Order: sequence, then structure tokens, then C-alpha cells
Amino acid sequence: MPGRLIPPPDLAPPSIRHLPFDKKIELWYELIDEAEALVLSGLRAKIGPDGDLQTAYREWYARKMDSPDRFAVALAENLSRREARHGG
Repeated sequence: MPGRLIPPPDLAPPSIRHLPFDKKIELWYELIDEAEALVLSGLRAKIGPDGDLQTAYREWYARKMDSPDRFAVALAENLSRREARHGG
């Protein structure tokens, strides 16, 4: 299976199509909560037991949010340049 982008059907996660909307929202919340727990666990491992987890999280979040912002600005600048070249 190395190199495959889509797993075989027998390894696919179960479908949630049959679930009511409120249960889907609940599952989404649990997914977000677990993802945050993984981030915090990784940060804790990085900074050690005596490190400031709240500060580490703020710094990680600031770095994470900076990249999409820079991408959006670059995209807008690129679109503006193209528009100016084509008389828009």
C-alpha cells in the first residue's frame, strides 16, 4: 500500500451520512478537541514539563496563522498586478 493516496475500501473510515446533523456537529467538535489535544501534547513534549504551555501555544498559533495571511496577501497582490496589465 505504500504510495497509495486512497486506501482500499476495507480500510476506509465508516460513513456518517446516515447520522443526524446534530450528531455530525458533535463528531466535528470531538475531532477539533482531539486535534487540539495532539497539538498541546506535541508542544508539551517540545518544551518539557516545566515549560510555559500557554505561551508555547500562543506562539505556535501565531506562526500557523501567519502563513495563510501571507498567502492571501500575495494572492491579492498577484491578482492586482494581472488586472493592471490587462487594463482592468
